[in-house]
Amino acid sequence: MTRARAAILGTPTRASLPAAWSGTALRTTALVITLLGATGLAHAQRAPGGPAVGEVVLPTPAVRLARASERPALEAQPSWRGFLARHGTWQALWNARTGTPHRAFGPPIRIAGRLDDPAAVEAAVRGWIAGEPDLFGRPTLERRRTIRVRDLWYLSFRQTRGGLPVLGADWEFRLSPSGTLVAFGVDAHRLAPAPAEGPSLPAAVARAAARAGLHFDPARDRVLGGEDRALLPVVTEDGLSYRVVLAARVLTAQPPGDWLTFVDAATGEVLWRRDRIRYAVSGTVTGGIHALLPTDPLTSRPFDSLWVRTGAVAGVTNGLGHYSVPAKLTVTVSADLSGPACQVNRADGVADATFSTSVLAPATVDIDWAAADDAERDGFYHVNRVHDYVKALDPGFTGLDYALPCVVDINATCNAYWDGSGVNFYAEGGGCPNTATMPDVVYHEYGHGVNDQLYIQAGAPDGMTNGALHEGTADVLAAFVEDSPEAGKGFFGPGTILRSLDNTRRWPEDGSRDPHLTGLILGGAFWDLRQSVGLAVAARLSHYAKYGLPDDYDDGVAMNEFFIETLVADDDDADLSNGTPHAAQIIAAFNAHGIGTEMFMSLAHTPLADQAGAGPYPVTAVARYQPRPPANFGGLSGPPTLHVAVDSGAFQSLPMAPTGTPDEFAAAIPGQSGAVVRYYLSVSDTYGGTLTAPLGAPANAYRFVAGPATILVDDDMETNAFWQAGEFGDDASTGLWIWTDPNGTSVNFPLEVQPEDDHTPFPGYLCWVTGNAYPGAPVGTNDVDGGHTTLTTALFDATAAGTHDPVISYYRWFTNDQGANPGEDHWRADLSNDAGGTWVSIEDTAQSPPAWQRVVFRIADYVTPTAEMKMRFIAEDVGGPSLVEAAVDDFRLLAFPNGAVAADGPRPAPALALALASANPARGGMRLRIALPAAGPASLSVYDLGGRRVRTLLDETRPAGASTVAWDGRDDRGAKLPSGAYFARLIALGATRTRALLLAE
Repeated sequence: MTRARAAILGTPTRASLPAAWSGTALRTTALVITLLGATGLAHAQRAPGGPAVGEVVLPTPAVRLARASERPALEAQPSWRGFLARHGTWQALWNARTGTPHRAFGPPIRIAGRLDDPAAVEAAVRGWIAGEPDLFGRPTLERRRTIRVRDLWYLSFRQTRGGLPVLGADWEFRLSPSGTLVAFGVDAHRLAPAPAEGPSLPAAVARAAARAGLHFDPARDRVLGGEDRALLPVVTEDGLSYRVVLAARVLTAQPPGDWLTFVDAATGEVLWRRDRIRYAVSGTVTGGIHALLPTDPLTSRPFDSLWVRTGAVAGVTNGLGHYSVPAKLTVTVSADLSGPACQVNRADGVADATFSTSVLAPATVDIDWAAADDAERDGFYHVNRVHDYVKALDPGFTGLDYALPCVVDINATCNAYWDGSGVNFYAEGGGCPNTATMPDVVYHEYGHGVNDQLYIQAGAPDGMTNGALHEGTADVLAAFVEDSPEAGKGFFGPGTILRSLDNTRRWPEDGSRDPHLTGLILGGAFWDLRQSVGLAVAARLSHYAKYGLPDDYDDGVAMNEFFIETLVADDDDADLSNGTPHAAQIIAAFNAHGIGTEMFMSLAHTPLADQAGAGPYPVTAVARYQPRPPANFGGLSGPPTLHVAVDSGAFQSLPMAPTGTPDEFAAAIPGQSGAVVRYYLSVSDTYGGTLTAPLGAPANAYRFVAGPATILVDDDMETNAFWQAGEFGDDASTGLWIWTDPNGTSVNFPLEVQPEDDHTPFPGYLCWVTGNAYPGAPVGTNDVDGGHTTLTTALFDATAAGTHDPVISYYRWFTNDQGANPGEDHWRADLSNDAGGTWVSIEDTAQSPPAWQRVVFRIADYVTPTAEMKMRFIAEDVGGPSLVEAAVDDFRLLAFPNGAVAADGPRPAPALALALASANPARGGMRLRIALPAAGPASLSVYDLGGRRVRTLLDETRPAGASTVAWDGRDDRGAKLPSGAYFARLIALGATRTRALLLAE
């Protein structure tokens, strides 16, 4: 029982595994990381980008970084003000749940003399904590680790009550050997004394509860633990509460699973269950090996670190492939593809490659692995290559210094995974090569092993837990081994890739439930850093930052922790307040992806409502850099900037000026009369980080109608406007459009899926919504399923006499990010000026903020206004199973009275423009939107990354104005093009516009 209990909260052991797991296809438990979010997942019963079957999502995490609006109150706490008075200007990332600094750094604090051993470090920190009771309280702490990495001590505690550890609470401290505190972070839970011991489920009952809902074979699978107790913080309406839970591990063989499960000790409810086996993309082995791509010719390379045996005596090859093993008389020289760092086995029923011959010593025996399978050779060679790379980077890392299992030719296709102790690769098929023959896939999977084992070695028994960090840093290792930003080269054939670290993805705009996609944000930051500081420095920082154990259930928190730990790893004098050798480059790289110093900036603004007057229209904003940075650590580079565009014109930038109120700035939008005004604000810091309001600008901008507008149609949906629900071709089985009072649904309240209220202010209560569940029904009741559903407006006239420039305004609700396959399904809105005969796209998006969103646009920017106008709204669930809800309310048609013109002169002509009118990446094709300021010849073509034109979409004289052009993902011959990156080029009126395109499988 002792061994089983130790495996629950510690490092898993082979003894704790089901007997069925002893074969070659699955070597141990711990983590399996999928390389692909949407390929081959049936083997793990995991939906793309969503929770695995059997997973129970953690209740709202007990760590949430404070918003900009919350930070002033936290910084004004007497405990923090007193801390700053004693220790100088420190900066903090605040945990809004506990009201304590989740991470903080500043001028070094002397807390002890020389620190030469772990006991002295622990004693010094405990003494310092006791001297800061206002900030930390008087917690009971249990030491988790004290390690020294280079010139820094890393100390971690976990908080306990009544002997029970508090899950998810960080108590982290970084100290120099000279006795100064460099950085710390505490999630200090203010715990009441432990209550009297309540009833607790027997371990056997807890184990039975832990396996409920899983595919469990009692004859083969096992449940461990059920005795270990802990406190799980749970966010309630009244704040944090603490549930006593029992920890258990459920080990299943088919499908492979290692479910870490926390069961309520009183009720048996499973509060949290996650599969420690993950999936991810990887693979490639030895040689005669493929050096870069699976389609490369085989190149003969020496095999390093391979065991060669003469009888019972074994030797190992060196970097040149040479070996020398003692032998006498006639001996059998034998070998297989195994060594101190890798052991290759086939999973397809074919015997593993071996070599054996008898010779009379002394003799020369050369071994050629030409008879081995490509996957066997590639796997062995590339696992050893990445092992040697990591050891050269960090000789002190020993977590993977064993004969790591490398299983090849698994009877499945298009995937690879790390299973906690080894790497596993699928056979050729399904349009994919054997994943072991792709070197960067092998390096990626090995990178998951580095993540887990380094974290375990550094004191985190569960390894790295955040999926985005796992995927992003595994991509980074693969990229740095090859010094190439592309991951999964050749995965779907020559010229294709899975992902690229050379990207402009930003947090939070490009965050995704798929950790592979979110991980590209962190990966992009490190590739930018590699470009600015060189490969060696970037590789060192990306690796050593992990010793700070940056990790959190929230992707944004985790990536921001990684930013701070990268600065800590770069520091050379135990003082972050005076910068680090590469601080400027680190900050610039992380800022470019929204996970750097931008977290210190805030930009608050109340959007303008529609303006009946001729203007100008004053705009105010509050911009702060908080907490106030120490010298040489940056700040705002200047006042914010206001960016304004009128109708379809280009944005113009206007400086904002201080108003005299602290941190407040103002500017004025020039007067307009009869226009749709788009605007956004931006502010930058001294390192080049930029924050916009709203996020995602300029593609996402504030809008308002300027000038005295006449309301031609005003459908607040409180009376029947005779809209049409459904049209020919609709195929959704549930969630059809209905005019009603919506009943709200949510996932982990308050994450709404369907709104509880319409948009119209009280007493309004009706709107159009996709289906309506009964109050209190499960969240997926009557949502959109099985296809698409269409809502069409009544016919309306946009040519009212005495008016010009008609404008449409409506509010819509769309959510698609809370189900098993988030972000896949689209919301579309189309406009027709011929009573529905033809349609032009207004919206086509997979973005789904859970709130009512206003859409406002000038009809003439899309089509010619007529008396036969219609709009239609389409919600769909056509990808994997997901939660999709939509609603429409407060539809208006406005126009401006004749004589109303822009107060500051005629409206500028729209610029030549090329934009995306549909999702990017897209499956099977996409739509492009072009706008010409004047009539003239225009050409629009698609090119591959080699600059070859693959498709001409148009080459003709076009009228002025906007239009949409479709591309079906095929070349000029009609052949379907492979997935990957392309770009579109529009040439017209002596100017050129380009846009990057991405075709997905």
